[in-house]
This record gives sequence, C-alpha cells and structure tokens, in this order.
Amino acid sequence: MIRLSSNNIIAEISSKGAELQYLSKTNGENIMWSVDDAYWNRCAPILFPVVGKLKDDRYYWNDNSYTMKQHGFARDMEFQLIEQSANKAVFILNTSESTIEKYPFHFELTVEYRMEENKLITTYTVKNTGKEALPFSIGGHPGFALNDNLENYFLQFPQDARAPRHLIKDGLYSGETTEVLFKKKHQLIKEDFSQDAIVVKQPFFNEVTLVHIDQPIVTMHCSDWTAVGFWTKENAPFFCMEPWWGWADHVDSTGKFNDKEGLTWLRLHDQRSFSYSIEVH
Repeated sequence: MIRLSSNNIIAEISSKGAELQYLSKTNGENIMWSVDDAYWNRCAPILFPVVGKLKDDRYYWNDNSYTMKQHGFARDMEFQLIEQSANKAVFILNTSESTIEKYPFHFELTVEYRMEENKLITTYTVKNTGKEALPFSIGGHPGFALNDNLENYFLQFPQDARAPRHLIKDGLYSGETTEVLFKKKHQLIKEDFSQDAIVVKQPFFNEVTLVHIDQPIVTMHCSDWTAVGFWTKENAPFFCMEPWWGWADHVDSTGKFNDKEGLTWLRLHDQRSFSYSIEVH
C-alpha cells in the first residue's frame, strides 16, 4: 500500500488497480468506503478501457469478437509504481498479452495521485503506443462511506437546474430519459436508485459536494467530464460520485466498437489527460 500525506490529508493507494482505498484529514476518519463483499467489493476502481457495460459483454473490431466485463480490466490489474514522493505517486499500466486478449490495442495508462492542501488530484493519462487509432473510455468510481441513513445526505450543486437523467435497464441505456430538478441542496432518496445509477451526461456543474445534514464531507471538482454517475445500493453504507469520460452501451447497440458512443479516439503517438479532484472538508 502506497501512503501519501500532506499537512492536511492522508491517502493510501493499492498497486492493484492503482485504487485509492483510504483518504482522510490528518488524524481523521477514513471518508472512503471500506470494502465489504456483502455490499460492494470495490472502493474506488479505475474504469478503463470502457465505462459501464457493453451489450452482452462483447464488442467487435475488424470482424473479430472480444469479451470484456463491465468497466473494463484496469481495475483488476497490477500497476507498476514508477514515481513516489511524500505527496505524489504515479502508477503505470501497459499493454500485455492478457490485455490484448480483451482489447486489441496498444496503450500506456498512467495514473497520478497528487496532494494539494486538502485536495487529492487524480490524473489519468492515456497514450497511444500502437500503429492505429486508439479508442477508449475512462473514468473514476470513488465510493464514500455513509454513517447514517441515506436520506440524511444531500448533494450540493452550484445552483438549481433541470437536466435529463439517462435511464438504465440491465446495465444498458434504454434510450429513455426523465427530467430531474436537481436542487442546489438535493436530498438523496433510496427510491431514486432502485433502477441503477443516476447518470447526467454533459453535466451542468463542475463541482458537487456530498453533505451530511449540514456538514460538507467531500467535494468533487472536474472541469471537462462528459458524464457523472451517482450510485448506491439498497441499504448499503456507501455512496459513489463518478467522474466519467464515456458511458455504457445502449440496449440497441450494434456491438461494433467503431459505432460506440462516448469514446475518445487518439491518433498514433498522441496522448490525453483527464483529471478530477477530491476535496476533503
């Protein structure tokens, strides 16, 4: 476990999946969800090279069929630590025989965690190391611990706004939406998650705060996410705020990777970075 610290916060990251597993103020309680298989066996997985579910867990590229589970394979792989200081750690994952079986592209994925005052800044950088264009999606899935009933928690947005919620059926987007009024202080209600996550594409906000009654816990900041997912399970003591660049398949998806929505495409030798931060209150 890699431990980072600043004057204000402490973080611990596992090399498996380069997954954040502990985050707190100095001498404070862990605000991250502690894995419990009875509810959810992850903490803050990295989603790559797909976000969400593929139709039938399958896609097609150059007339070949490939199988890949929900959210991709990076979360289950061992990353190499290539840089570490007191307040920064950088991990890397490269193409291997096991990735080629699921994803026939050559890539380099680096994950940087860096502390700045009371913020933990996470940056994903994807580089195309192959000989053709590189299609992918990427995202985060941090889960935060709940110590009270869900209804005593709120999401705080910069302002009231109406936005479409993209509805999910069996892990895939049905194509249907429902308009939601997101209040500036928006109460979390378990019934809202009975049909999976609340997903907002092209978010109207660049920050959102998880609040317990009147006490802010954590604020997520991101300037360029293409979607955000909010998710929990019934009676589960965690809540996820998920920054995404991409999303799951539709129920009527062709399965052809060329047709998939929400992908980022990198030309030969190009790279792109994606960043968000978690501010601990």
